[in-house]
Amino acid sequence: IDGPSHFCLKKISRGRQFSAIGPFRELEEYTIRILICNDDGINALGLHTLGRELARIADVYVAAPSAEQSGASHGLTTTQPLRAHRQSLPGITDNAWAIDGTPADCAKLALEELLGFLPDVVVSGINHGPNLGTDIIYSGTVAGATEGYCSGCCAIAISAAGIRRGVGQANYEYAARLAADICLQMAASDFKPKVFFNINVPGSVPEDIKGMKYTHMGWRWYTEPFIKRVDPRGNDYYWLQGEFDDSKCGTGSDVEACNAGYVSITPLQLDHTDYGMLNELKNTGLFMPDHRHSAAEK
Repeated sequence: IDGPSHFCLKKISRGRQFSAIGPFRELEEYTIRILICNDDGINALGLHTLGRELARIADVYVAAPSAEQSGASHGLTTTQPLRAHRQSLPGITDNAWAIDGTPADCAKLALEELLGFLPDVVVSGINHGPNLGTDIIYSGTVAGATEGYCSGCCAIAISAAGIRRGVGQANYEYAARLAADICLQMAASDFKPKVFFNINVPGSVPEDIKGMKYTHMGWRWYTEPFIKRVDPRGNDYYWLQGEFDDSKCGTGSDVEACNAGYVSITPLQLDHTDYGMLNELKNTGLFMPDHRHSAAEK
């Protein structure tokens, strides 16, 4: 993807794979419907850049937090009502909602209540900063895409990995065109199989990209994550900060690829089961209490 899309069409052909920068031949017409969500908030530049590009190829709907919710993970609001304020995003859609909840709240409310239908793809992003390795555990961006996948949609979480600790220039334009291209290819295959991708785009400009790699989730942890300070009344308070350590990221990982200048495309799944350990437990009975002994003690 080295340039803007060559067409501005919402009707696409099914049954044939094609690219956003390639030729177009109309077969069976179908309008792609895409839900965008994020964790940076409805006014975030990454969301607007993504929305303008996707609006060229699809009917776009937006459900995003009214304020930044970075690091919200997959939290859901259960102790207070959610309020969804409908608004227009010029050049993107008249069907946008600013919601006073988490990214997962936003995607879930849109999918189950606001839209009235299931979109073909849920795209979450473009995140201001990376979601690499173990960042996925805490990522509101990934959580929004997860809700889409749980609902039976194809899902993409996409992040501008060139931003590190808020410093740097995001490669938003490239990331947006990449998301559009992948959505078109999903449409051409009739959105089968249902996939869930976590994508990280390094660099600041398209020329920074060396290529793309399919990757696995790597290891990226944070050291000394909290900074302790004292307020004017003498009370301690803490800022979550820390420095990341990716020295053991793993060969073939998303972290390794992005650090080397490659877009990482990681297929995710919801099953967290460690099947190797499960088989070992079944074969050895390790850690299994003697239920007869436990019952006798009651």
